[in-house]
Amino acid sequence: MDNNQAPYGRVNTVYDQAGQTGQLPVTPMPKETKKEILKVSGILGISILLFHFLSVWSGGMVVKLVNSGSVPYTYTVQQIIQILYTLLTILIPFAIGAFFVKKVQKRDELLPLGKPKSGILFVEALGIGLAAIVIANFVTAFLVQFCEQNGVTFDSYQPESPTTGYQLAWMLLSNAIVPALVEEFALRGVLLQSLRKYGDAFAVFASAILFGIMHGNMTQAPFAFILGAVLAILVIMTGSLWTSMAVHLINNTYSVLMNTLFDRGDDLLTSMVTVSVNTLALIYGAIAIVYLFGLHRGKEGIKARFRPGGPAKEGIRTWRWQAWLYTIISPTMLIALVLLFADLFETVHFTG
Repeated sequence: MDNNQAPYGRVNTVYDQAGQTGQLPVTPMPKETKKEILKVSGILGISILLFHFLSVWSGGMVVKLVNSGSVPYTYTVQQIIQILYTLLTILIPFAIGAFFVKKVQKRDELLPLGKPKSGILFVEALGIGLAAIVIANFVTAFLVQFCEQNGVTFDSYQPESPTTGYQLAWMLLSNAIVPALVEEFALRGVLLQSLRKYGDAFAVFASAILFGIMHGNMTQAPFAFILGAVLAILVIMTGSLWTSMAVHLINNTYSVLMNTLFDRGDDLLTSMVTVSVNTLALIYGAIAIVYLFGLHRGKEGIKARFRPGGPAKEGIRTWRWQAWLYTIISPTMLIALVLLFADLFETVHFTG
């Protein structure tokens, strides 16, 4: 029997070497696992708190430097500051978190930085990811419009659009490439992989929630939550963080290019490109899903490529309430969640 493939739930169905099924009785979550979750959650909470406070501090520092005239606030300087901001507030805190999580969980490696399980699976995952981007955009636009029609408005941030090819290159680097790599390292890397030991469904949902609220505004949070959940599933499915990085990079690049095109004032061309790209993405996604399920039929169907549970030892995995409880009651994580939700709701205004 392969203990690493036995899910932890009410009743666990396992397969012996002869292919016969049996039942594993439910066992309580061991105290050692509870303590480990608390420690891991505490470490991740510290990483998120560092993200929060470094964001506030660095924002204040930039304002002071610009107002004092110490820094010439040119377009290039703005993009360099944006890159440094991403590295300082996300990469460093979560790199520290990854170091200590590996110590607590006694793991040599935390991030799945190898190649995807197969090239075909990677291509399928890209299609699913692109379709998810379109769907998440539709859902977010609907929610924002519905709220505005009912007297609720949201703050939003729109970066200054580039006007030259040189500026566009800087914008792609600062707002597409660097964020895609760094945010995936933090969210689908450190956060997701740290929590997978306690259940994939739990880890996917928890990392998606954090990805959404860490954006700090309600015009992006729903989109980030939906896409974050899909990206987490794709990382688990392909066994590689490069999958989510690729989808994230495509999304960011498309966003930069479309915002640039929109700000140039050509509404007709913008609409035509948007409809065309969205239609192709949905078709690609539909084909990818059909092909994914059709290609991997066999003894275990889709399970041959997607095995939930994460790197838990002895089959101890759970996506039940214990994982949520011992994650949330960690003091640093609880404080981090309160601060993130407070920041998020500061962008919400009730106009009546």
